[in-house]
Formats: sequence, structure tokens, C-alpha cells
Amino acid sequence: MDIEERIVRKRTFRSFLQRIPQRLSEVVEHFFYGLGLRISRRPLKWIIGSTVIVLISLSGLYFFHQEKNPVKLWVPQDSDFVRDTEWMFKQFEQGLRIENMILTADNVLEPKVLTKLNEITKEVISVQTPDQIAWTDVCFKVPVISGIVHRNKRSDQLDDDFFDIEPETQINNTVFEPAVHASPKLYCNIINNLPKACLVNSILDIWEYDANIILHKSKEDIIKDVHKTKISPTLGHPLNFTELLGGIVRDEEGRIISATAVKTQWAVNVNFSKVDMNNFGNDIGTADWATDDVLQWELSYLDVLHKNARILKNENNVNNTLAIWYEAGRSFGDVTFVTMFGNIGILSIGFILMFFYVLVIFSDYTWVGWRVYLTIVGLLCVGGAFITSISICSVLGIAYGPVHTSLPFMLLALGIDDNFLIMASWKEIHTHKLNRNKPLEERIALMLGHAGSAIIITSLTDVVAFIIGASTILPSLQSFCIYAAVGVLLTFLFQITFYVAFFSIDARRIENKRNSILPCIVHENFEQKLISPQEEFSAKLINKLYSNVVLTKLGKIMIVLITIVATSFGIMGTLKLEQWFDPDWFIPSHSYLSKYIDVRHTEYPEQGYEAMILMGDFNYTAEFPKLIRLVERFENLSTIQSIHPWPNDFAKFVSEYFQKDLRNVTLEDAEFRKYLSKFLFSRNGGKYQRNFRFKESLTCGEDTAPILVATVDFTFRRFYSPHQWIPAMDESKQMTHDAGVDGFITVWSEVFSLWVTDKLIAQEVQRNVFLALICVMGMTGLLIAELQTCFWIFLCVLLTLLNVCGFMYFWGLTIDISSCIGLELGIGLCVDYAAHVAHAFINAACVSENEDRTKRAHVAVRYIGAAVVYGAGSTLLALSMMIFSDSYVFHLFLKIFVLVILFGLWHGLFLLPVILSTIGPGSLRSRKKPESPEKVEDAGDTITSPLNKETES
Repeated sequence: MDIEERIVRKRTFRSFLQRIPQRLSEVVEHFFYGLGLRISRRPLKWIIGSTVIVLISLSGLYFFHQEKNPVKLWVPQDSDFVRDTEWMFKQFEQGLRIENMILTADNVLEPKVLTKLNEITKEVISVQTPDQIAWTDVCFKVPVISGIVHRNKRSDQLDDDFFDIEPETQINNTVFEPAVHASPKLYCNIINNLPKACLVNSILDIWEYDANIILHKSKEDIIKDVHKTKISPTLGHPLNFTELLGGIVRDEEGRIISATAVKTQWAVNVNFSKVDMNNFGNDIGTADWATDDVLQWELSYLDVLHKNARILKNENNVNNTLAIWYEAGRSFGDVTFVTMFGNIGILSIGFILMFFYVLVIFSDYTWVGWRVYLTIVGLLCVGGAFITSISICSVLGIAYGPVHTSLPFMLLALGIDDNFLIMASWKEIHTHKLNRNKPLEERIALMLGHAGSAIIITSLTDVVAFIIGASTILPSLQSFCIYAAVGVLLTFLFQITFYVAFFSIDARRIENKRNSILPCIVHENFEQKLISPQEEFSAKLINKLYSNVVLTKLGKIMIVLITIVATSFGIMGTLKLEQWFDPDWFIPSHSYLSKYIDVRHTEYPEQGYEAMILMGDFNYTAEFPKLIRLVERFENLSTIQSIHPWPNDFAKFVSEYFQKDLRNVTLEDAEFRKYLSKFLFSRNGGKYQRNFRFKESLTCGEDTAPILVATVDFTFRRFYSPHQWIPAMDESKQMTHDAGVDGFITVWSEVFSLWVTDKLIAQEVQRNVFLALICVMGMTGLLIAELQTCFWIFLCVLLTLLNVCGFMYFWGLTIDISSCIGLELGIGLCVDYAAHVAHAFINAACVSENEDRTKRAHVAVRYIGAAVVYGAGSTLLALSMMIFSDSYVFHLFLKIFVLVILFGLWHGLFLLPVILSTIGPGSLRSRKKPESPEKVEDAGDTITSPLNKETES
């Protein structure tokens, strides 16, 4: 007896578990049935209520904040780069940015070419903005020391011993250095009264920008001047003019004989304390740090070069090769902004095309049957969800970012998919004669009962997937995921309330024979034709395709083989897919900036990336030997192109003039600061003044104040892939860490903002995809509660993402922050295709549990397949105009969406029915065998609901 009881209990428990999915499905359908009944009875109430909620939520826009700071958008906020950047800006109030121009010709070392360069350079220097901001107002100024070249007699009448440390017996044994040997009072008086001039790196400096001198020079004279001039004649600072030349040709002795390019650089001063990215940044977060006056002057600078570029292009030069190529600090931000938002008009055409596409599919092509307003309302639901999500997130303090511009595309795709599903359910319930005779309110309720249970599965799965995705370390993606989660949830809510309410009104309009445009007009002769979904062209096509091809034995084998082959290619491509981001991809090829970059890469192929060793407030006297050794190790790194080693130069200065070895001798702090002051006012050390910030201002003739921050400038070599620049960045940082300096010391470069993200993005993509898959499995398991069905949905999503990633490689895409966002968008779409088909399959009615799975798979695809394809088509149509955009991001999104849609449809509409028809689970629905021929039609192979039973009585 005990054994029998245990068997009975086991059977009871097993049957209980088997009934859970059915009970859950019934509860969900009953809920949506009741909701549909309430909405259809008072549709205006729900429309007004939804509208009022949207209008009230608009108050949240008061808190709207659009983040424009690139550091807060594209870089992980817990990264060293963010910490170092904030610290540097706080310590260094001033900085500089460089404006570049390259002039190219067959040989730039010719008098006529240099004269033309001189003409353009002077025009740039003399330019003023409409607000009268001149070059001298924004330039980075340096002391002009070109006159201090002669040795002055020492004064014996001065009490100040700042310059009077070296013994007289050593003077003749060293090179004359005014900072050491000259009269301190005289020298400092000269230094303090030195004029300051704007820093311009130009080969014209050799001839002091005098066109007459240049024209009287021969080609050979010019080459000699370039070789022998090592000091700027106008500024007096050391300068290697040959570094400005590109495309250099040398003779057998290594002597320059010609060059095809010459570079000119204007240094602009930036006051970091006045930089406000909220005011001066752009909407896509690609602007560089600058103040308003600098940005205005750069606009005038670019206007001058635009004009001269056109003139040179139109002129018939002797060799017809003279041209200029240029960029400004604001160029990247300006060009990428125009590229991203300049084609919004073209993209809007996609929305218009999609509107007509949906209208044609929804309508019956009669004066009454056109569903114009219903189609508009479907789009308004998406717009309302988007605006309301912005308001809610703004109240929560979540900033709006540039990638959020793509959110309407995703919401539109999901929202229109829901519209097609609702319409498919509306048509499906009318296949039953009993339903056709029911009141409109009950039919609307049945429709929402069918559609709501399917929509909620995909919508909530997408919401949870985006919530989990918000745990990413990338701030722009994190913000986007939160906006997307709220937007998807609101889209779902508006679809089942506002849209269904208007659907009720529109359905009543059709039953009352009112005109689709002017409802006041009644067409008395109109008769509504209720065509069974099985009689529609799409259903007939699906019927033939699946009956004769897909669900046959041969068809199943072919689909499985094609899937295996595609998956194999997907795995191969995924393994080869690299993380690689190049900001140049954001620049359209026809822009002036892209052409400048191409010329720079051609003429200066070895130009690297500027960086610095950044040091904080510590005991420099005690730690100085470590700094010397650190700089020497940097000099020996294969990844370093050049370095400006002030610690080594300072040690050499002290050794030469004061016979003290700073490598092995620790000076007193006062002595160290005295020598450092001499060094920074010397001819060779003066260039390093901008590498220091002291607690008090630097004054000639006085010891330096304690050092707040110091830098050592260097340049990385040019790298060509993440496999080169990421190890170089890590190695340089590790080297400063291993230096053993007791204080803050690191390596900083503006390009690190890209490299840091590049280093982490692959891990983020893997993590987000993995979490999304777990979310799909978990949410479908919770909402469907049929584990086998959940597994097949999971498998389809997994294969879709695997193929998308793999074929991204074959399409020339890489893993970067844009593709990461594209994949996040794709996850929301690929879930829908499989989930809708699987949900329709387990809800397909059967007479017995062992009814043929093939028939149920056939029914499920015929019911939902057309709606799924229509939704995919509308998405493609809306995105189709992206192909005409110059934006790399839009092209990338288009490619990813195409892959998601193609593979999502393949796995959802072909592979999944094959699997379900072969080893799929049993139906959650059962029906009695028809008792009479009259009931055969109602008992046909269709998707049924338990609600039908209740409403028939």
C-alpha cells in the first residue's frame, strides 16, 4: 500500500509540474482578456489616461541632461585614465592643442612653394573672428630668447649668489651658459623683460617669414639652410626643422635633397579651468577640451584654409601638385557631429516608407478598410514611449548620451512587431464563426488575450536583458541600457493600452462603415469581408512552403545541414573577430579631415602618439635617481619613438656646471631647487618650463617652490593594431609602477581614452552576450514554464548571436563600442522571432497529447510566421536609408541589424519549426473532437484559447 501511495504521489506531483505551464498560460491570458474587456468598453478613457500620463511625464524633461564629455561617455569610470585625467586637469590649469597644416608638392624645398606657404601662414596668423578674437589672443606664448647668445661679463658688485656658485677656475672648462656665468641681476632683468611670441613650428622660421629672402635663395641654398639651422631664428629655442618635412629623399650620404611635404603647426593655449563640456562639447561626445574663444578662432582658421585649398585646387600650377591639407582641434568633433546628425532627413524617409508599408499590410484597400489612423497611432506609441523614457530617466538622474539616438529604431522595430502580432490575433479569432457573432468588446478581449501573452514574453525578456546589460562598465552603454529597458517596458504598456483602445475605436468605425479619413462619412454599401487567415496570400505561401519543403524529411535534413554549415562559419568568424577601434572610421572619406589623415599617413608614416610620464607631489630630491633610471628605461623601450628627458638633461646640467652626480648624490632640498631654477632658465632647460607646476610662480634668480606636478614628454611609435598599442600602454604604465617612486606617478596620453576602452570592449561584449543568454533562458522559463520550449528558444538565440558575431568578421566589422551597442540592440530583436513561434507552437490546439507535432508546427508558423516576417521587413525598411548615410555607426548598425534579422528569421521560422515538429513538447491546449460537421470550421487547426470555452457558453 505504501508503494502504491508513493507511486500515486509521484504521478500527482509529475502531473502538477506538467500543468504549471498550462495554468500559467491560462492566468496570463485571463489577465489580458480582462484588460482587453475593460479597455474596449471605455477606450476613450484609456486613450485620455495614457495621454495625460505622457504629458505629466514631460515635466521630467526639466531634469534632462545630455552628457557631452567624452571621458564620461566612452571610458570606464573606474579606470586609471579617468582618475589621471581629472587629477591632471586639476593640477595643470593651462595646456595646449595643436593646429596642423601640411603643404604638398613635387618638392616643397623650392622658393616658389615656400613663398606660397609663407603667404598662407601669414594669412592664418592675421585672421580674426567676428568677435575680434585674434591669433595672439589664443596662441600659446613662449619667451623670445634669440638675442641671448653672447657671454656677459660677471659682476663683482652683486650680493646675490644665485648665479655665482661655480668657482672661477671652472669657468673656462665649460661651455658658456648665461644662467650660470652671467650677472644674475643683468640676466634675470633680461629674462623677466623678454618679449613673448606665439609658438609656431614652421620651416619658414629659418628665413624669419621673409618672402624676399626666400625668393633670393636657390634650391641648394634652401637645403643648406634646413640642414645647418638648429635654433629658431625668431624664438631662439632649439628646433629640428627636418622633422617638419615629409616624403624626404636623401642622397647616398644621407643628405636631404628634396621633400614632398612640409608641416606647419600652430600651438593654441587652453585654459582647463574654463573648459565646460556641457556648453562647448557636441551632442555625440567627440569634442576635445577647449574654451569658447579657442573654438571660435579655430572656425576662422579653418575658413582661411578652406578658401586657400579651393584656390590651389583651381589654380594651374606648374606641376599641378601644390595643395594643402589641414585639421584643427575641433575638426574631429565637427566632422563626426555632421556625419551623425547631418543625414537625419534621409533617415526620416525610412520612417515614412515604413509607415506606408505597415498601412498597406494592415488595410483592406477600401475607403473604409484603410487603417491610416491606426498605423499612425502605432508609431505614436513608440514616440510616446521614447519621450516618456527620457523623462523618467532624467528624473532618476541618468544622463542622455549620443548612442541613445539609435533607441527609436529599436523601439520602433519592437513596437511594430507587436502591432503585427495584435493584427494577426485579431484575424485569427475571426476564423471561428462563434467569435464573429460576439460583441466587439469580447472580440477585442479575445484578441488581447491571444496577443498579450505572446507580447509579454518578448517584452519582459528584453527589459530584463537590458537591465542586466546596464551593469556594464562603459558609461554610455550603461545609460543606453537603462533607457532601453524603460523604453521597451513603456512601449509594451502603450501597445496593450493606448494602441488597443484606439484599435477598438477603429474596429467600431469599420463596423459602422465610416470613412477611414473622414469618419463622418458613412459608406452604406460597404460590406466587411472577413477573410480567414488561412485564405490570405501569405498563409497560402507559407502553407505550400512548409508542406512541400520545410517540414518534409528532405527539407528538415537540408535545413539542419544549412544551419550546421552556417554555424561552422559563424564559429570560425567569431574566433577571428578582433577588438579594434579606429576613430578615423567615424570620418567620411570625402571630408577635409579624412584627406588630411590620409596625407599625414602617407607623408609621415612613422608619426606616433604623444604621451607623458605624469608625476605628483613627492620628494623629488630623494626620488631623483629613480626618475633618471626610469627615463633611461623608457629611452630603451622599442615602443617609444622619442622622449624629452628633462631629468637626464638636468642631471647633465648639474654635473657639467656644478660637478655633482645626481645619480648617486642626494642633494639638500634647497640646493636641488636652486639648481633646478638655474636649469629652467638656461638655454637648453628653458623648454622644460611648461613641464612643471610649482606651489608658487617660477621666478628667475630665486629657488623654485616645491613641485606640485611634473611631466616627461615622449612619443609612442606608430602602431597598427590593438595587439601593438594595448601592450605598449600596459608596459609603460607597469614601468612607472615598478620604478619604486614613493608618490603618484603614471603614464598619460589622450589616446589612452580609446585604448583603455579597446582593451575592455571584447570582455564587455562576451559578458553582455552571456548575461543576455542567461536572461533569455531565465525569463522564458519563468513566463512560459515549459523547459523544453525554453531551451529551444535559448538555442535559437544562441545560434543567431553566434552567426551574427561570426559574419561580422566576414563583413569587415570588429568589436568596438559601436558594435557592442549594435549587438545589444540585436539581442532585443532576435529573441522575438523564436519566442513568438515557440509560444504559438505550445498553444496550438490538439485533440490528444500525441497529435502530430508537424501539424502543430505548421499551424504555428501559419499563424505567426507572416506577422514575424512583416515585422522584420518593417525594421529593414526603416533602416534602409542608413545605406545613404556617411556615418560609420549607421552603416555598422545596418549591417548588424541585417545579420540579426536574417539569422533570427532563419532560426525562428525554419530551424525551430523543424526541431519542434520532430521532438517538440506537447500542447498546452486541448480540444474535444467536433461532434457535428457544423463545428468543423471552429475546430480547425488554429491557435486556441481556454477563453473561447468561457465566452461560448
